[in-house]
Amino acid sequence: MSDEPVSISMGEGKRPVTEALVRRGRPIAYKIKVRPEDFQVTEIVDLTPSDRGRYRLYRLTKAGWNTTDLLRRLARRFGLPYDAFSYGGRKDRHALTTQYITIRDERDLSLTESAFALHALGWVDEPMTPEFIRGNQFRITLRAMRAEEVGHLERNLQAVRAYGLPNYFDDQRFGSYDRKRGFIAEKLVRDQWEEALKIYLTLCYPEEKRAAKERKRYFLEHWGEWDACLKQAKTVTERRLFRFLQQRGGDYVGAINLIPREELALILSAYQSFLWNEMVREIVREWTSPILDVRGVVTRYAFYLTLSREALEYLRGLKLPTPGPGASPPDPYAEHIYRRVLERAGIASEKALALRKLRRAYLKAVPRDVLLFPEGLEMLEVAPDDLYPGRVKAVLLFTLPRGAYGTMVLKRLTLRASGACGQPSA
Repeated sequence: MSDEPVSISMGEGKRPVTEALVRRGRPIAYKIKVRPEDFQVTEIVDLTPSDRGRYRLYRLTKAGWNTTDLLRRLARRFGLPYDAFSYGGRKDRHALTTQYITIRDERDLSLTESAFALHALGWVDEPMTPEFIRGNQFRITLRAMRAEEVGHLERNLQAVRAYGLPNYFDDQRFGSYDRKRGFIAEKLVRDQWEEALKIYLTLCYPEEKRAAKERKRYFLEHWGEWDACLKQAKTVTERRLFRFLQQRGGDYVGAINLIPREELALILSAYQSFLWNEMVREIVREWTSPILDVRGVVTRYAFYLTLSREALEYLRGLKLPTPGPGASPPDPYAEHIYRRVLERAGIASEKALALRKLRRAYLKAVPRDVLLFPEGLEMLEVAPDDLYPGRVKAVLLFTLPRGAYGTMVLKRLTLRASGACGQPSA
């Protein structure tokens, strides 16, 4: 993409810039997650264990497992239902992570194996939920860097300390997005329940085994032949859904409502997060220039280099609600952006976001900071890389509030950018 002037409508109630110069954002070359310990995430929680309570509180440290898969394995091992386990956040399998969980069981189930350690801390009266997470600390090692590119990191560290970065949801939020067919929840909002179910049952994920992908292609090719699909179904959910369709024909609403609640919530949040990102991208492109555009799974992320004093003052305090019934943007300009993005997505009314036919999950409007300011952001070390001779490694440390993405901070810090740093301009 060449430098591209972008015409901007002024909006209401504020005075953003009228034109933004957009450039392609080019990252420096580096490797990440070469080893699990290269990407360390530690939950920071507001929980104080005591000598008694309804739930045992545990610290769970793991590598090579995502949170839900490991908890299902532990449930089988301990002879417990999966819903006896509660957690606040889903942590990446390709990292060394520490988080807190509760188990509804009186036994001390502390356990250490090669890939994880479960350590009992005491008792609490409530199950672990996201609300107990205050934030996450990240310690990240970037490897195989050229020494001359460390300067980009240093300049970007200064800029992010001064101006923050857009608080986008990152690509891992969009696992249920199909490049050709779009978001499952987008189909639900448009009352296209059959298409939503078809995407859910036939979407192939990159990490899936060949047999799973072939089975899903079979479902797509034989869609509507429920007897045949049921014979090929393997997972509990596949068998449940195709058996229901075999008995109830075209009741796609009923079938959607049989999808596990946790999966439905993730499906809804993926589309909701995309819409919120689009709102923030609109704001960034209206208030700042130049813009560095970085390709994402669904769309591009727009990053600024600096902010004017006016922009920093306004945007630093701005919270935009995630789209949902009853959302209340804080001022006329934010309302204008909110409505414009929904209209562009074909959502003419908030009634469509209510999804009244859906019984097991719903869209909730939650205010989210437009800008993100990492706490304690520093580069701990730059040293010769012990794994890649002739290259260097850099170790970064920072803390983010709950719901913010460390990988998004990396996207910003690793851009080749020569913008000004320091104090906001007038």
